[in-house]
Parts: sequence; C-alpha cells; structure tokens
Amino acid sequence: MCGITAAITLAGRSGYFRGTKDTNGELDADPRSKKRRLSNGHLSQPSVNLKAQLERSLDAINHRGPDSHGTWTSIDGNIGLGSCRLEINGLGPGGDQPFSNSDRTIHAVVNGELYDHHRIRDDMVKLSGFKFRGGSDSEIVIALYEYYGLSFLSKLRGEFALCIYDSRKELFLAARDRSGIKPLFWTIHDGRILLASEAKALLPFDWRPEWDVRSIIDKGWFTEERTLFKGLRKIRPGHYITCLSLDHISEGQYWDHDYPNKGAMETRSEAEMIQGVRERLLDAVRVRLQADVPVGIHLSGGIDSSVIAGMAKHLLDKGEVKLGSDGTHPLRCLGVAFDKTSGLDESVIAQNTADFLGVDFQKVHMNETELAANFEEAVWFDEQPHFDLGFIGKHALSKLTRESGIKTIMSGQGSDEIFGGYDVFLRDYLREPDTAWRDKEFDDSKRIEKLQETDLAAERQFKTWTGHNGAQIPKQLVSEIPTFAASLTFPPLAFAPWTCCFGHLLPQVTIIENIDERMRNLMRTKWHPLHSAQYVWNKTALPNLLLTNLSDRTEMSHSVEGRVPFLDHHLMEYVNDLPPSMKVRYDPETDTMTEKWILRQASRPFITDELYARKKHPYMAPSVYPIGGPMHQLMAKLITQENVEALGFVDWSRTRDVVETAFSTQDRVALLSAFGIAQWVVLGKRFGIPKAVEPDW
Repeated sequence: MCGITAAITLAGRSGYFRGTKDTNGELDADPRSKKRRLSNGHLSQPSVNLKAQLERSLDAINHRGPDSHGTWTSIDGNIGLGSCRLEINGLGPGGDQPFSNSDRTIHAVVNGELYDHHRIRDDMVKLSGFKFRGGSDSEIVIALYEYYGLSFLSKLRGEFALCIYDSRKELFLAARDRSGIKPLFWTIHDGRILLASEAKALLPFDWRPEWDVRSIIDKGWFTEERTLFKGLRKIRPGHYITCLSLDHISEGQYWDHDYPNKGAMETRSEAEMIQGVRERLLDAVRVRLQADVPVGIHLSGGIDSSVIAGMAKHLLDKGEVKLGSDGTHPLRCLGVAFDKTSGLDESVIAQNTADFLGVDFQKVHMNETELAANFEEAVWFDEQPHFDLGFIGKHALSKLTRESGIKTIMSGQGSDEIFGGYDVFLRDYLREPDTAWRDKEFDDSKRIEKLQETDLAAERQFKTWTGHNGAQIPKQLVSEIPTFAASLTFPPLAFAPWTCCFGHLLPQVTIIENIDERMRNLMRTKWHPLHSAQYVWNKTALPNLLLTNLSDRTEMSHSVEGRVPFLDHHLMEYVNDLPPSMKVRYDPETDTMTEKWILRQASRPFITDELYARKKHPYMAPSVYPIGGPMHQLMAKLITQENVEALGFVDWSRTRDVVETAFSTQDRVALLSAFGIAQWVVLGKRFGIPKAVEPDW
C-alpha cells in the first residue's frame, strides 16, 4: 500500500529529447533511491529537477505511505516515478519502490494489495526465471508484465493502481483495479502527463486547479472520469491508459461487469448457490487476512462488516490463517458511535457482534463537537464533497485504528452493490418478473402491488432529500434510467446565473449517457432491470463517492490500508451471474421484501440472530444540530459572502440565508446544501483555486 506519482514529458514538448532509455548509467549506491547516474556520476539537470518535484509530490501525500519514499527518473529527466510506502507485506527495504526488472528496462510503482502473490511468484520463477528482490506482493507486477505484456492485468487479484514504464517499447502504462477501490488521477499540464493517487500531489509539478463548473453542476465528478477540477481525470475502474513513444495516448478496458440473460432459466439449486457464495466470500476474507502486520475489522451494526468479522474469526479459530508475521495478534474490531439520541448509532449492535465472536471492540464517539472539529481536515483529505457527514466519522475511525497499532483493516464496502442491498434497487427488481427463477408465491399481481408501494416510497425519499418531486427526464431515456439515478438525491444548490451558459444540465442524463452504448443495449435487451441498476451504480456511486469518501481517502488519511472482500472479482463474477430473486426475495409470511437474501443465508453460521433478521440501515451521520452549537458556528464561519463569492459559481444572493434556515428551522435540505457549499469553500481555500468565471467562448 502506498501513494504513487508519475510524470512523463510528451514528445515535441519543451525539455524533451530522445534517449529516455535507462541503459548508460551506473546504479546509485543508495538502493532505495532507484535513480540512475550519468557516467560522470551526475544526474542531468532535468533529472535533478524532476526528482525534486517527485519528492515534493510524495511529501504532499506522505500520509499514504510514511514508512519510506523512493523515486526513479530517466537520465534525461523526461520520465519519473515515485512511491511513498506503507509497509504491509515484505517488510524492510526489499519491498521499497519503484521496482525494476533485472536489466532495468522496466520500472513500476504500485499502490494497493495483490493477493495470491506467493503462488504467482512461484509460477513466474518457473516460467521466466524472474529474480525477485524481496517479499512484497507488489513486485509481481514487474514479473507478470515482463512475461505477459498488457494482458498481465487480468492476472491481478486485489485492490490496486499502478504505473509502469517500459523503455524497450517506449511505453508508459497506468491502470486501476476492477472496482476503483484505489484512486489514480491524471492530467496533461505544461507538456507532461502527470499522475498521482491524490490531486494535492500534483501541486509540486506547478499544476494549479480550476473549478470544472459543468462537472459540478451535472455531477460529472460523481458519474464518470471527470473531477471537480478542469482537465483532471480519473482512470476508470477496470481501465488503463497507455502512452506510446511519449506521444500517443489511448485508453483501454480489461474488465467489466456482466449479467445473465434474463430469459435463461436458472438450473442450480438454492443450496448450491448459497454454498457457492459462502465459499467464495470465505476465500476473499482468507486472502485478505494475510499480511506481515495485524489486520483489523471496521465493524458497524450491519450484516456486511459483521459477516466479514465472523468469517475472519472462523478462519483464525480453524488455524487456516494467522494475523501478522508471527501469528500472535488477536482479531480486533473498531467502529464509529454517534449520539444515541440521533437514532443512527449502531455501536451497541456492533458490540453485540464482537461479544458473540469473543473479540475486542473499540469505538470512536462522534458527537457534534467532534464532527465540527474534524470537518475541514476530513474534506481536505477527501478532495470532494459528501453531503452526509459520515465520512468525518470514518476519518476519525482511521485515526483510532492507527493509534491502536493496526495498519490494515477489512470493511463491508461493496456488499450492497453486488447483492442488491439498497432500497433504491427494489423498484428495479419489481419492474419485471424474474423469469430465470419463478417464485410461485410472488405472482405478477403481488409484484405490481409492491412496485406501486416502492414508487410512493421513492417519491417521498426524493422530496425529503431535495425539496422537490423529481427531475424532468427526457421521455426516450425514462425506461433506461435506474431508480436511484432518476431520484438522484443531491440537494438543490443556488448556482450563479452565468452558469446557464452550459445549457440545461441534468445529472440523471449525465449518468445514463456515461454508460457505453454497447452496455446500454444489454440493459435494454438482455439484463433484468435489477442488474442494469447494479451495473450503473457500480460505475458511478461506488467508485466515485463511496470508495472515495468512505473508504480509501478516510482510511489513508491516517495511514491505514483498507481491504474490501466483497469486491473480490471472483466473488463479484459469481454473484453477478445469480438470478435477481437470489438477491431480493419476497417473504409471504411478513408480506415484505428482503434485500441481500442469499448473503443472509450464506452468512447464517457466522452472524447473530439479530443481524440475520435486521433490515438494511445505511451508515449515516446525524443531520439535526442545534442553533449556536459547534456545527452552526462552523457553517457560519465558512459560508460568508466573501467565501461564497470567491467560488464564483454559487449565487450569494440565494445562499445568504441557507445557514440560518438550516439551523433555525431544522430544514434538512438547507442543511445538506450548507454542508456542500462549506466543503467547496474548504477545498477552494486549501487548494488556492481561483474564482470561477463565465467562459469567454
């Protein structure tokens, strides 16, 4: 696990000349510097300058990897890679990055964890005779790439983002894991491709962010590769980019979700499918318990994190795995507690699970004072807004985790995405019968009745969050847009009048038009609507919001590595292939719908009766705060005329009363709007972003 950064000077740009192959120098005496020197013992001046920029870039994200820093630069200074390392596997200098092959023609930096690496190492030694330098899991990237070329990406299992430079082919490659668990941003600035794990790491390269107002309004930062900043993009999950001969840039895809034909009858039995889920989830947990440091669990009151904890304890008790290099560490769980009066505290249920398993449980209590005190720092690490303040609780939880001596945790993220756990998926399940698995107790008349109920519930929820009944979606797109997208619940914000120059922007349309037409055709003709909704969610909300604000950024803010068993691609591919009725099930005894049905059955031996029967409760922070309290004072401090007008894209005349309205009337919509504006203010100040102005087209 680490933070990574890279810079590549494009051909024909200032400072570029041929001769980037690293073949004429001698290795520096310091093996951790990974730099080449010219024959006279000196780096070229461009290389010196680039190395300094790389080192400052790593300093900016030192929280991602405080254990060691390393850089590699080509002799001419055209290409550079950097890594700040959080030691998890292969402790010691043998795991320091960047990695290189034996003749130093291929160099790589890797962020994340790659599982099953011991088997892969043995295979590569047999197949190619590759000589590994240390015991780090990340070093297999060099060996696999050298042997398989670009197809090596399909061999990787885990959470990762990586950069490779191959001087023999003059090929630069950057890639991201299948679900987008680990971040990787890129832009072109001053004749160079710049890449980094976080946007703040690009500042030392003289990149200066500007607001991408269109992306902010149409939620492109939430739905696709755009971000809050002009020209700064994310590598999409399951994708890679290449730069050939330091000139031609292209994008490719190596993995995607797929779902069965909705007309094909399922032949497997319930018992067979339940066992299939159980075996694959156990294996996903097993490989993620393997580390040279202790692994903990971030535990909530939900079934997702609880079954991860239960399976981990089961595997440890059976002696199938051990925690840490010496195997003496006990399993520990940690969680967030909110005020009990909020109705959102799950720590009692989490404690019950810990007691059931016989493991230690620690919690960080996030009251209003703590949420306000950590607001600005958490926003800075997240680099994008989240209208619910739960991300601040996760930020504080990672601090408790690190202070408790734990560097690696597992969480339940991704379960709702693959098992259909969100309420917004119910309507999509009910839109069509599940012809792959005919349930005699759930006929069409009952399905239509339940569909009408969910329609009313969705409308009420949408109005609660946004203050209006919904967007006017073009008729030709209505049937294609999943329920969650149609009812996208970002609170309305008062944008400056000049922003109308971008046209009529609907986030709902942005979402569906972000989906490749080939996949939209599958959604129209082959997939059940539940699976279509899951596909769109996995392309938008999961990588761009949840895995960012509630996972990687909040965990790495205090140097904690997060592992996500539910997003193991072996498990995902199996679950994707199950009929919709294995994920959502009608219960005739209670006349209710049960989400994540098959997960509940597969989890049954590892969780409490309380959790088995409990409905889904999303992780959320309180949204009611008193007048004059710490949160009110913070919002009043941040949302001032000077600060709002400095943004440039928010209308102060329609915003001046948002704080008073939010706290004096306990208006939920106004409060969420205030949270969003306040986060923009924090980011604008910390990044030094100039005021947005109307484009001069």
